[in-house]
Amino acid sequence: MQKVRDIISANLLKHSQFEEYFKIIEIIEEHTFLNPDICIESCKALVEGISKTILINLDNTKTTENIDKDDLPKLFKDAMRKLSDECEDLEGDFAARFSAIIQVIAEIRNKRSDISHGRMAPKFIFSSSKLASTVVNMTDSMLEYILEHYFSIDHDKDGILDYNSEPMEAYNDWLDESVDFPIKKARYSKLLYENDYDEYESRYSDEYLKSKEEDEIEHKEAVAVIEEKETIETIDPAGQEQPVAIPVEEQEEKQVEKLVSDFDEETFWSEVRNQALQEFAEAENLKSEELKEVVNEYLFSEKPPLRDDVAKTMNERPKLSEFKTIVPSLTDRIMAFANDLKNPEAEA
Repeated sequence: MQKVRDIISANLLKHSQFEEYFKIIEIIEEHTFLNPDICIESCKALVEGISKTILINLDNTKTTENIDKDDLPKLFKDAMRKLSDECEDLEGDFAARFSAIIQVIAEIRNKRSDISHGRMAPKFIFSSSKLASTVVNMTDSMLEYILEHYFSIDHDKDGILDYNSEPMEAYNDWLDESVDFPIKKARYSKLLYENDYDEYESRYSDEYLKSKEEDEIEHKEAVAVIEEKETIETIDPAGQEQPVAIPVEEQEEKQVEKLVSDFDEETFWSEVRNQALQEFAEAENLKSEELKEVVNEYLFSEKPPLRDDVAKTMNERPKLSEFKTIVPSLTDRIMAFANDLKNPEAEA
């Protein structure tokens, strides 16, 4: 199965989930001469697994639940028809010509299986190593041809998400925190991606992106409240104080001038303030370096820190259900702590 192994290896960067098929390939290669029927059964399993992966990834109406009952020939035909829709250079009669081979492999497996269907003893019909070798060679060439076309598709053009891409890291963490997953060594996000991609993609668009938008709106509203409190006042000729609307550009210039003159990170962090930060971090169970970055940004911009930045300071991130109550409260405490650090008494 060197052809299939090579083409999967060449595309692991974007399709890392296909690495799991190496396990089946190893069984096929190990049993070609030792246990021919196990070898043939594993070829059938490899074709079936890759067909399911292609079908689910290319057809958003398909799920593991509604294709698990399909027999191999139907599953293979459906996958090839969907693949031919995506690949113009895929021969139109490919599925019809190769389905006969798939049918033969499935029948051999059904009659002579050593594992999946159980085996009575003694077994009377055995496949030869030559037959197994022939099935292996056909499967190897056929799957190479299929995967060459599948990997050539631009899977990003239709919004298909890549679990291992950098933009998905935050979403995967978000998913992991959304449930109390009972398996400690497994990631809920990874299992969801591999076994129910539709749900993985749906939660990304319907929940995750919307929650990010809500956070941004809340952050902008909080910033607007602070800017409103900082409205510059002047005195009119009658001696009454009246607020005066200052152009946005002028406000920004004044804010920059104020920030540059008021906060200097290098001189601000004295030994006393650093000690206070360490004590605050220990009391709140926070990461001191990340906390310092948040405090610096707040003192420099005088704008409330983003929720994600505050969450990164926490040694133990809250569950998703608790996120919107715990993080805002912590944000207020961090801002109050930062404001206390500005007081001259903090140097005492």
